[in-house]
Amino acid sequence: MSHDSLTTNYMPPTALYINGVYEDTLQSILGAQAAMPESISMLQPYSGARIKLLANGSPSTEVATVLYMSTTTALSHVAYRASIVGWKDKRLLSTTELEALNQRIASHQPSEKEVYLGANGKPCVNLIFISQLERLASPVPVTCFVKVGDNKALKPRTRAGGFAYVHEQPAWLGRLSTVLEQDLEKNLRSEVKLSALSSEKELALRLASAPKKPAEIQIVSRAFRRNADVIVAVLRRASGNCELCNTSAPFLRLSDGSPYLEVHHKVTLAAGGDDTVENAYALCPNCHRRVHFGQTQ
Repeated sequence: MSHDSLTTNYMPPTALYINGVYEDTLQSILGAQAAMPESISMLQPYSGARIKLLANGSPSTEVATVLYMSTTTALSHVAYRASIVGWKDKRLLSTTELEALNQRIASHQPSEKEVYLGANGKPCVNLIFISQLERLASPVPVTCFVKVGDNKALKPRTRAGGFAYVHEQPAWLGRLSTVLEQDLEKNLRSEVKLSALSSEKELALRLASAPKKPAEIQIVSRAFRRNADVIVAVLRRASGNCELCNTSAPFLRLSDGSPYLEVHHKVTLAAGGDDTVENAYALCPNCHRRVHFGQTQ
């Protein structure tokens, strides 16, 4: 595993996560979008806390905020994504605004009935305007989302309600079909072996008709949270030299000019090895590949 940089100044934009939205509400919005793709719909979370991200950020169609949602029947997974294009504090709505919004709801979201100012005896503050709602092809565990405040993963909740500020995820997440990483690699190895049995003519014919762009997928894999101190200590110990072949690092990192070596565990983490300095060494890319894929002597 390579480690080009241990730190970065880049921070993804802040998005909003809402825990537990009624599926019927979201389905009615999808229906309205199907009839009018550019339509803007409303969400009314029960929370009585003002969503400062929206209040201070003033989202619009030009500068939208990404919204992730779980449903009341599947709190552990984000199943929907949308663009937030507006926000209002219900407490500040005038009578005229309230009437106009209720007319919009009656025509586009009849299941909502009206702008409600309270629920379960508590005030409801946030009126969220959204567009481009989509149901994710592959719902994503909420633990894949990281909170902005403490950079810790979201935890699944047992009750609907509430929201969190999270780092925005890549646009492809949840939109693509999902496969296990080990299955993807295993299938490719099998296909390569089968392809190697082909004649030059058969190979050429398939290549001539093959698509030039590969299909995109998202993969599920198991990984380990590495200790950054172990990586730094091992690289310092190596002093720019591969600890297997004893040659100098083949090049310097573009990011900081340090010698490029990759930290590898002697007993892999997957096999139960420790994430310690004693169980790791710094390798040049060639030796690292040889350890993984080369023939044993």
